[in-house]
This record gives sequence, C-alpha cells and structure tokens, in this order.
Amino acid sequence: MVVEMKDNFSIWSTPNEKKRILRYLLFWNQRNKVKKHLYTPLIIGEKCKGILLDNQLVKSILFSTDLALIENNDCDAILAVYPFPPSKKIMKSLIEFSNKPVICGIGGGITQGSIALNMAVEAEQLGASAVIVNQPFRNSDILKIRKKISIPILSSVSALNFNFKERIESGVSFFHITGGQNTTRIIEHIKENFPDIPFICTGGKLMSDLKEVIAKEVSGVVLTPPSNGDLFKKIMHNYRNS
Repeated sequence: MVVEMKDNFSIWSTPNEKKRILRYLLFWNQRNKVKKHLYTPLIIGEKCKGILLDNQLVKSILFSTDLALIENNDCDAILAVYPFPPSKKIMKSLIEFSNKPVICGIGGGITQGSIALNMAVEAEQLGASAVIVNQPFRNSDILKIRKKISIPILSSVSALNFNFKERIESGVSFFHITGGQNTTRIIEHIKENFPDIPFICTGGKLMSDLKEVIAKEVSGVVLTPPSNGDLFKKIMHNYRNS
C-alpha cells in the first residue's frame, strides 16, 4: 500500500503524536541505546556527508545551551551560540556535560579583537571541537585566531552579498549558512564558486524545510529544538485532556 504524506509537520514530531507509527517508521531510527525524547530525523544521517570534528563524523548539530535539551537529544554535536558575550563558564559546563563535540561561539558584531582571540584559545584548551564567528566578525581577527588555535573555525553567513573568498583565505574551515529565505541561494553560490569548502545549514522547523536543504547536498544540519515552554504546553494539554 502506498501512503502519501505531506511534509508540513515539525521535525521534532514524537511517537506520541498523531500518525506516530507511520512517521516513526519513515523518519526516525530505532536506536539500540539510551532512550531520548527528541530524536533526530534519520534522513540527516542517511543523506548528509558530515564534517569531521575531533575525528568524529558530525551530521546533526543541536543549536542549544540548555542542558536538559542536550541530555534528551541524540544529535552528533552541539552549537553553543547565544546573544551575549562569550563565557568561559558556559563553555566549560557544556563541554564537560555534553560528551560530544561542542562548537563554541567566540565573537560577532560586538565581541571582536583580543577578547575573541582569548576566548578562542580558552575554548580549545577547555576541549571545544571548533569555534564559530558571526558574519560581522573581522577577517583580520580570524587570521590572528588561526595562528593561535588548531581546531576548525566556522563562520556563519546570512547574506549573499558577502566576500566568501576573503573569509576562506583568512582561515575559515567551514561555513554555517543561516540565510532564511535566501538559504538555498547562498548554498548554490558556495557550491558553484567554492566547491571544496564544506558547509552546514540551518534545517528549519518543518520536515519540508529540512528536506529542501538536504537536497542541496549540505554536509550537516543545525537543528533548533523546541523551547521548554512548547514542550510543557504539549504535556499539559495531554494532562488536561486525559
């Protein structure tokens, strides 16, 4: 029997939701390990090439600094970026807790220069698998960081009108594409002009979004988990209707 399925459901749909059995069989791996509550869609592991971090092949990356979400998800790595100055305490806590590769944010439009350089060195010493900078980060600072650390440097890119060549020449190892509606155009630009540079990409909220970026042959996918508020909302809804 052929079953048609639409892809307009959350990538975090769980086995307890509507059509749970069919979706579970199609998209989630039945893993022989500790049970997790937020399973990573199997399609990522099947279709993405992956990037090497600490000699581990990483295909799925959870964008979170929430220890509870990290503990209950089975992504390959963690992206630790937040809208505040980088913190050695946060880096240390996440690296020690996660037991998987952690990519630490070290700077962007606000944190640059010697502070970002020091945070990059600290991150490597603490055991980070890579560091990441935002698009406004200066290439001159990346050059200085590249001379001080041996772990990969990632650069987020959110716009097409960006000098990718200079970024690569400054020492960036991978790109993290976060272009919203322009994401696929940025991917196509990189593949056409810089075919040897690996890139990861934000996967969106719906399975249709995820399948669209995976079809562009991304090396890995960054997944944004639901908030604690959203998760509790579902739980309390079930309690009230039980």
